[in-house]
Formats: sequence, C-alpha cells, structure tokens
Amino acid sequence: MKNVLMFRNLLPAAALALGLAVPAFAGDDPATPAAAPAVASTGGHGLLGQNYASLGYVYTDISDTSVNASGYKFALNQGVRDGLDTLLEYDYLRSDETGFGRASQQILDAGVRGYVNYGGLKPYAEAGVGWAWLHAPAGARENSFVWFAGVGAELQAAPDFSITPFVRFSYANSFTNHQQWDYGVKANYWVTEHVGLMATLSRDNSRDMSYGAGVNFRF
Repeated sequence: MKNVLMFRNLLPAAALALGLAVPAFAGDDPATPAAAPAVASTGGHGLLGQNYASLGYVYTDISDTSVNASGYKFALNQGVRDGLDTLLEYDYLRSDETGFGRASQQILDAGVRGYVNYGGLKPYAEAGVGWAWLHAPAGARENSFVWFAGVGAELQAAPDFSITPFVRFSYANSFTNHQQWDYGVKANYWVTEHVGLMATLSRDNSRDMSYGAGVNFRF
C-alpha cells in the first residue's frame, strides 16, 4: 500500500503526517488444490503465481505542497495454488523536513490475490487487512486498523516482461483521512531466472504522484 493517508490534513496545522479476495477460477475444482508453483524459468512468466520477495524505493510528490516523502517497500508473494497467491507487505514512508520535524508512516498488511489466466492476460482481485502507525512532528502519534481491496490485470508483453495496471482502495478507520484510492501501473522484467527489475507509477485521489523502483527475488 502506497498510502499518504494523513499528510494533507496535518500540513495546514504544522503537525505534518502522512487481501479476503473472491478469486474466480475458470473450470477449477476447489476441492482439489494444486501444488504451489515451483521456481519458474524465464519465458512467459510475470509476477502472479510466482514465489518472490520484493524490495523497492518509493518517492511521493505531494500535490499543492512544498513537502514530499520517500521510503521503502518490502513485499512477499507466495503462490499457494493455481490461481491464488498470498501476500505480505510492509511500507515505510517519511516526509521532508517541515520546520517542525518529519512525519513518518508505517503500514504492515497481509492478504490474498486471486487471478485467472487468459493466454497471457491475467485479471486479478485482491483484499487484505493490516495496521498502520503514524508519527507526526511534536511527538504526535496515531495508529489504525486498515483494510484494502483492489483489482488489476497482468499483461505478458514479452517472455520476460510484464505490465500490470491496477486500482486499490484502502481504508484506515482511525485516521482523519479514512480512505484512499491508488491507481497506476507497474512493470517487471526478469533479468535472470531469479532476479527481476521492477518500476511503478501511481497516483491517488488527492493527486499525489508516487514513483517506485526496485528488485524482485524469485525463489
């Protein structure tokens, strides 16, 4: 989750801050789960259905302010059966210096992602739950239960290259800004059988732009 749920509300006050999916299985018998996918060789493989760990850097341009934020993202994806992945995500985001200190936000969540394969096009739906921690200047701290749901479609543009447009909705019940929409596109290129390069471009409903890059390690 690339959330900046609290930034916009706290900037004017100088206290700055910032899945369960319902997978569709075509012709699949849920009583007979398939084995988790083994490490795949390059050639016709994207990210869905793969076992991999992801480490990336994110820069967020917060609209209508002179303050931006940057941070790191870790994700773990596990293919548990054909058409179903589990995911674990951790995001850390920290603002620029504001004159009152910096704001930081951490989010840890877990969820599931169901998908179907239409000959190189894999639509998916995802959902999950987690927790968010916010540390604003002057010692202000908040935390909240969060949940998210999203959809997307992975397109196999080349044997080792995939492109995925996505939309995700996030809701934090205890934050002033409860909800956020993120929509964008991510890409992955498998350089070797086990190492891939990724890039992400996204925008939220507050017109904040996020740019990400990182590495995927397949196992």
